[in-house]
Amino acid sequence: MTNRWKTVATGSLAALTILAAPVLWQIAEVRRETDSEIGSLAALQAETRALRKELEALRARVDGLDSRTSIGITALQRTALTATPDLPPERSEPAADRPRDNYAQVVLIADRRSVNDGLSLATPSFLRQTFGLPRNDLNDDCQRLTNPRLRDLIANEPVGPIRVQLLAPAVASLRKVFAEVEALEPELYKRIASSGSLCVRLIRGSAASASAHAYGLAVDLNIDGQLDNFADGRTQLGLILLADFFKKEGWIWGAGFSREDSMHFEVSRQKIEEWQRQGLL
Repeated sequence: MTNRWKTVATGSLAALTILAAPVLWQIAEVRRETDSEIGSLAALQAETRALRKELEALRARVDGLDSRTSIGITALQRTALTATPDLPPERSEPAADRPRDNYAQVVLIADRRSVNDGLSLATPSFLRQTFGLPRNDLNDDCQRLTNPRLRDLIANEPVGPIRVQLLAPAVASLRKVFAEVEALEPELYKRIASSGSLCVRLIRGSAASASAHAYGLAVDLNIDGQLDNFADGRTQLGLILLADFFKKEGWIWGAGFSREDSMHFEVSRQKIEEWQRQGLL
């Protein structure tokens, strides 16, 4: 090859190298970006898996709780439930036992008029139409049940931590409530006490309407045997927690009555109609 052709070939190779340089640079950049995107995608997938695990853990925790927000527990009430109360110097008590004292603590009921949203009261007229009167000569005192239909349905037996006299379907329903309380709030379960169930009498202040207690459809509860004051808008923290379990099972809480009665829990109209459809009444 002559020097002239060598010069031309060398120049052509140099020119091609110069022309190809931007293309090669672009290819290198694309590869770097691709590698970066692949790395970012892998990191994102790892982060997604971690977040999914956290979500499942949170979901498991939520499933173990009753949606207590449906009762409107205030932040102050939640704090009171878990706080360790101050004790006088002369009193000594294991620290692990102290928070349980707060179940009997009396507090204001948050947004009490909406605690039974979604449920309907079984009115005296509805109960009379469904069952008839528990007895014809009702007064303000607890008397004997004489209605044969109701009398045949009454069960007198222990249910969870208490003993009750209620209609048999109400006993079965209450057993479900207490089973869930025992599983999720075992310390509270141990401290539940009864203030009465069947009591064939008029509603307080009424001249003709029978109480839900007269039909074996209501129970009064308290914590540690300490009775709640009637119509003061306050209640024990333990009863606030119990109310959500009862609502889930279709029971009305007396805290939502115009005259607050937070010890009182009674079967809703929806629950009675459900039992009718099932042939339990």
